[in-house]
Amino acid sequence: MGSLPSLLRRGTLQAASAVLRGAIVGVEIFADLTPGVRMASRRRLPRNMSAGLLGAELATWAAVSPSLLPRPWWVTAANVAVGQSFGHLAAATSAYALKRGLRVASLRPQDRVTTPIKRGLHWAIAGMSAAQGVAALFRQQNQAELVGTENNRGPAQALGGLAAGTLGYGALLLLGEATQQSVDQLSKRLNVWLPALAAWPIAAAGVGILAWEFADHVMIRRFLHRASINAAAVNRSVFPGSQMPWEPERSGSPWSYESWTAVGSQGRAMLTKGPRARDIAAVMEYEETHEPIRIFIGLVPGRSPREAARRAMSELERTGAFHRNTLVMQVSSGSGWINNYGISAYEFLTAGDCATVAVQYSYLPSAFSYVMEKDIPIQATRELLRAIRIRLDSMPEENRPKFYLAGESLGAYGILDMFEDIEELYDVCDGAVFTGPPRFTTLVRTLALQRPRGSLERLPLVDAGRHTRFVINPAHLRHDAFGRSYQQPWQSPRVVIAQHASDPIVHWEPQLAWRRPDWMREPGGGGIKAPATMYSDTFAGVRWIPFISFWQIGLDQINSLNVPGGHGHNYYAEMFWYWEAVLGDQARAPLTHRYAGRMKKFVDADQFWR
Repeated sequence: MGSLPSLLRRGTLQAASAVLRGAIVGVEIFADLTPGVRMASRRRLPRNMSAGLLGAELATWAAVSPSLLPRPWWVTAANVAVGQSFGHLAAATSAYALKRGLRVASLRPQDRVTTPIKRGLHWAIAGMSAAQGVAALFRQQNQAELVGTENNRGPAQALGGLAAGTLGYGALLLLGEATQQSVDQLSKRLNVWLPALAAWPIAAAGVGILAWEFADHVMIRRFLHRASINAAAVNRSVFPGSQMPWEPERSGSPWSYESWTAVGSQGRAMLTKGPRARDIAAVMEYEETHEPIRIFIGLVPGRSPREAARRAMSELERTGAFHRNTLVMQVSSGSGWINNYGISAYEFLTAGDCATVAVQYSYLPSAFSYVMEKDIPIQATRELLRAIRIRLDSMPEENRPKFYLAGESLGAYGILDMFEDIEELYDVCDGAVFTGPPRFTTLVRTLALQRPRGSLERLPLVDAGRHTRFVINPAHLRHDAFGRSYQQPWQSPRVVIAQHASDPIVHWEPQLAWRRPDWMREPGGGGIKAPATMYSDTFAGVRWIPFISFWQIGLDQINSLNVPGGHGHNYYAEMFWYWEAVLGDQARAPLTHRYAGRMKKFVDADQFWR
């Protein structure tokens, strides 16, 4: 019997040896899952996974293909993990069906493929994977240049994303194997009472239902509940720099019917920021200016959209908004956020002779708000618009302010989807500016579907530009995507619908999983170079790949604010030009690049960044 130290030493060595063996096995399994490496050799994974691994390898090429925006490492990881898993599932399913078909036909074409041929094909595929990885690095550089940002996503980030994605793929494989084992075990038990042909589908359906119920009750609902709690906490918070306004022209001031505590964090941001009369005079060099009116009605528990609209009307009357030259109804995004560039634009251009009114309908981020409260943006917008129109229609036409509508993202959806057609919109306002409308906005999709031949889905022509103009860049206020002047002069009411080519909020839809959209067949996509006059900021090599494009552009949405203004889902200084065009004679003076630069400098310094 050995001494205690020798036993400890032996136990330590055995434990270390076991850990080392486990680490070696882990490295070998990771290598078997790694793109390129798994094609050259495989040590641990079973041979019956060959078809799935081949599908995962080919799907990796698609996963690193370009989408709309440059990717941080975690987006690359998510693309690689889900893309490989999808490729594995598709290839394994196809191989299984093919083998069954060949067995029925008594055919074995695989016997004609010799080992050297297989090895050569595997090495060729591995080489292609390496080439795709290098090409992806160059594409990242090109995409960064297109959206005007510095490319900090070099080889280290790409390799990190690939490694993390491979680990994710392995985790999803384990989950898939566990699911398969559960289905098989349940199917065996059901075979006692049912024929095999019925047992397996019933078992698969049962496991699927249980998995969905678990995900729905334990994960999805808890996640949404937690997101709602966090959003409510943010709505109650006060952003650094927010201060109660002391101008009677603003809600939340001591003179207001809407208290400072009621307007929420985004309302406090809107009411704190923005140019005052003195700022407008200094920036625009006007001799006479007005104090702009800003009205924001917060989301208060127990207050209905109709009651909120009544409070807004009380504020409009209190501040004398109906006696201003210009009245703008803004509809916020889901959280209550309103683009300060847009509001400041017409405040500068009208010398402050304007009023802005907005009613908060949610405190959730737009994606959650749409999922949980799809109709609330439309309902809240309809109540406020109805109340304002009744008041305006009761006034003599010569004494009414010009009335405009504006919204970004879910705010644009809230306005546009109130109307059956664009003519209804023309009937209720003197102009409108909409930025980044989501793909599910029905009216925008209808206008795109009704576009004339030769018009692009990203920039559809509407009645030859008579009232509505889609834009990627302010230059499209004057000409279409191909540099051609509009056939019709721009008449009132003027409507601008701005949607960047690189904005995934504008372009993502569930149908991307199985259907190629028109914009991927047009210049700026599908490998077709865009004309310079289109001002496209996306890689022309973006091509549609079943499911992969759906997933990639879906992830681009999370990253859509992490790019400079004028790209992604950020609509900043371009708003000055859109509002100058829509206001027309309402603007005090024509906008010049000098004044636009001065306005941008002020708003940049005045902005609460999202």
